[in-house]
Amino acid sequence: MKRVVIVGGGVIGLSCAVRLRQGGAQVTLLEAESEHPSVFGPTASAAAAGMLAPLERGTSAHERLMLDSFELWRSRRSGAEWADGARFDGAVVMNGNAEEAAAFQRNAERLGREATPISPGQFVKRTGLNARVENAVFVLDEGVADPLRVLTGLAMQARAMGVLIEFDTDVASVSANAAVAHDDRTFEADAIVLAPGAWATEKIMNAAPALKRVQASKGHLVEIELPRPLGATVRGGDFYIAQRREDVVLGATMELGRHDRAVDKALTADLAAKAERALPGAFKTSGRAWAGIRPMSPDGWPMIGLDGDGLFIAAGHGRNGWLLAPITAEIISAYVFGAEIAPDWAALSPARFGTA
Repeated sequence: MKRVVIVGGGVIGLSCAVRLRQGGAQVTLLEAESEHPSVFGPTASAAAAGMLAPLERGTSAHERLMLDSFELWRSRRSGAEWADGARFDGAVVMNGNAEEAAAFQRNAERLGREATPISPGQFVKRTGLNARVENAVFVLDEGVADPLRVLTGLAMQARAMGVLIEFDTDVASVSANAAVAHDDRTFEADAIVLAPGAWATEKIMNAAPALKRVQASKGHLVEIELPRPLGATVRGGDFYIAQRREDVVLGATMELGRHDRAVDKALTADLAAKAERALPGAFKTSGRAWAGIRPMSPDGWPMIGLDGDGLFIAAGHGRNGWLLAPITAEIISAYVFGAEIAPDWAALSPARFGTA
């Protein structure tokens, strides 16, 4: 039985743990933070909105992988410990004019997905938001994962399958066959998978140099209040509103190169103002906001594959960490078990950036 140690217990690390265990590996996951995630903690997955939005306004380099990963989320929800934390109610995409709406619809249909123009009245019925919105398009293939619920559920699922999870275990150094914690415990393995988000230490980056390319990207979310539950995710050009299991969030800002998690009230006010202009009087803010630190690669797409001296990395997912978690786990599993790597999977190798 192949022994695998995963460093990092966000949605990427936990998804990899479940998939590798399904493949027959003996899996140990090491996570520096506590077992109970918080939006105010450093874990990017916990502070994220949990958007599962595979359709964009134009062509995208890895659009098929995004759709494949979305389908994995949808197909794996049934019976999963996290099933009540994911919803697939579609999205209403707001557009600036009829031409933009038509372009979005054509792009969705090019990818084999339905996109239906809706009237202002249908917008109210679909979303529950009392605002007059022209040029909106409804797409069924979109969802939201409630981060805290799904992270907890993934950990439960992994443990039920026999994965050993060590929370509060900060890794000091790694090699191709071992991870050493700060308390000097050594975890030996046949393969090491690094999914540290934006928080890799200097020693870990020296072992896997591609991680030096991961840049911090700070993003704010604002909790909002609605008169009734949101019927479908709403996406504007520069904001989105997502209904989760316990709350509704307005997102999101992006500041490259920022590691601090202090809330910038000016930025959250600007975000709320953008949504208010598009949806006047449809919501009010609760006064609760937080910031997370996304790990961003140079091109915004994840780095998945071998790096350094025989280490596997899954890093730099940027805005699409939640969406791409299942396909990332599939790719990592293929690498670890020596399976054939499809060309579109190989395209995400950290080798695409050359030597760090």
